[in-house]
Amino acid sequence: MAGNSSGVITIPLDLVVDILEKLPTKSLARFRCVSYQWESIINNYIVIDSILTRRSNQPPRDPHFFIEKLLNQPQRGLPFRSSPRPSSILSYTYLYHQVTDEEQLYHEEIIGKYEGYLEDFQYVRGLIGFSCYSDNGQFRIYNPTTRQSLSLPVTRLPGSLFYLFGYDTFKNQYKVLCLTPRRQEQSCKLFILGDVSNEWWDIQCGVGGHFPLEQAVCINGTIYYKARKIDWTHVLVSFDVRHEVFNHVQTPENLWLSGDHGDSTLVNYQGKLGCVCPKNFSLNTVDVDMWVMQDAEKQEWSKVTFLDMLHGLPSLNIRFAGVTNPGGEIVLVHKDYLSELAINVYYYDPKTSGLRRAEIQTTTSLYRVRPSENVTIRAVTDHVENIMRL
Repeated sequence: MAGNSSGVITIPLDLVVDILEKLPTKSLARFRCVSYQWESIINNYIVIDSILTRRSNQPPRDPHFFIEKLLNQPQRGLPFRSSPRPSSILSYTYLYHQVTDEEQLYHEEIIGKYEGYLEDFQYVRGLIGFSCYSDNGQFRIYNPTTRQSLSLPVTRLPGSLFYLFGYDTFKNQYKVLCLTPRRQEQSCKLFILGDVSNEWWDIQCGVGGHFPLEQAVCINGTIYYKARKIDWTHVLVSFDVRHEVFNHVQTPENLWLSGDHGDSTLVNYQGKLGCVCPKNFSLNTVDVDMWVMQDAEKQEWSKVTFLDMLHGLPSLNIRFAGVTNPGGEIVLVHKDYLSELAINVYYYDPKTSGLRRAEIQTTTSLYRVRPSENVTIRAVTDHVENIMRL
């Protein structure tokens, strides 16, 4: 520590950086507003990626549960235009562990009332990406840490749109991919978050016409998603975020992506692509298979079967929501939940074959569901705090 003749204490820059790196992420986000000098130090000397990596390596709390409450739905027997326009509220809830080891439920509404259904919901390294069918197909990004939001430019592509949200680990870039399914050709555009052009760029698809399905997961710089080909067969497709290249992923013959055996769910299983598959929903089987791609380059898979995982659960109304990291518990939620006060989630531990139940409780009006309303739960099992500016 050094001083000068005026009596003002000057702290060396490396010491300032070392102190700031030990602060909570939300404190860093607030301290950027102190002065231009503090903002410059935090932005230029405290690398955001290192903060995210440090937060990712720490044992996380229970998953964050993003909850969408649909306020009204089109009434049966009435034309769609005669029914009330559907609208939703998006919030998230998690357990906050205090210094006294007591758990306190923390709830925050992040996006207020908006028209339409939430589509293409994806969570990537601290940022939420989603679109609404009533927003002219516009994709939005929200940062829960800084509470900033950003609406991307309209793509002006015709027809229905499907978005993929991913992260390039090499260039430290977030990218959004927009696809419009067509029988003859696949129109694809790419948007790079933070690019000065603020434009969508045309890219080649290269894997033929296909119809992406709703779920996608980004693992180690690659986005994986299920799709339906023109002949109605189902395939697994990958998109390399760094090199901007599509590829077909070879899957085992007994891995059912969709169909009469029940829909499978793509998950991030401890840094590897996993696919959770019920043995056979049509027969109400309680056993569940998980396929794990052990080698992404060779596309080699292994399989493990969890016996009686769904025992005692309403299997036809249960959805796999992810896998906790590093705990490895499989999170299950209800597909559509109607309740006055409580929302149940379940954790299956593959090591002990045990199933535990957690209950999200609140008395706020957000969860008071009327007969015409429902709640959709999305679990984020790899939540990190991100001070990136949008």
